[in-house]
Amino acid sequence: MFIRKVTAYFQRYFSYTEPLPTIMTNTIFHSPIFEFKGIPIPEFDVESGKLIRLCLPNFDSKGNSLVQNFKNELLNHFEITIPKIKWSREYSGSLFQRLMKSITVEGYIIKELKANRSKAKKIADFLELDSKEKVNKITIGKRKALAIKCDFEKYDILIFDYYGVSANEIKYLERIVDTEIEKGKCGIVIDRLEFNQNAELNKSIEQIKVTVGNTVYKT
Repeated sequence: MFIRKVTAYFQRYFSYTEPLPTIMTNTIFHSPIFEFKGIPIPEFDVESGKLIRLCLPNFDSKGNSLVQNFKNELLNHFEITIPKIKWSREYSGSLFQRLMKSITVEGYIIKELKANRSKAKKIADFLELDSKEKVNKITIGKRKALAIKCDFEKYDILIFDYYGVSANEIKYLERIVDTEIEKGKCGIVIDRLEFNQNAELNKSIEQIKVTVGNTVYKT
């Protein structure tokens, strides 16, 4: 009888199991499925350490181009609707700046980050750029990399595009972006569907393909 009482006592006071802790997600923003100018955009989650690659076709079902205006309007839509996101755009400069006194890579970094020359040189070296080279003389892929790197120094979440980047520079640009994503940064990149027919090898990238018919799918 004594043993039973002791057993009941321990079962009553020491068999309590603490509830499992709630698993916190790193979701920053949930974008539900929506239609933008007649094109259905699938839902997705913007998460720390993750890049959404949104792949768009070149034309809609009526043959209207989705390459320039549509792409920019969609970028603008996300910048408005997603909190704290920064639309990263490569430097172009005014006509006067391009013709008379274009800014150097070093000058651009110092201006954007309020950095000293030492830090500007370090960032330029990371980007494999000559710090004294004029920004308007470097390729569009390198201009995008320069803007994205500087913006990731200031913001945790960016939206940008890979349009206009040549085939021999896309891996370079992706490497720059991947390095930032590995640090826990995140973003959305809009890219062309025709160049993204294979599944992503990088598990930190979620590829979302958008088609103009009834089929909208992910890989």
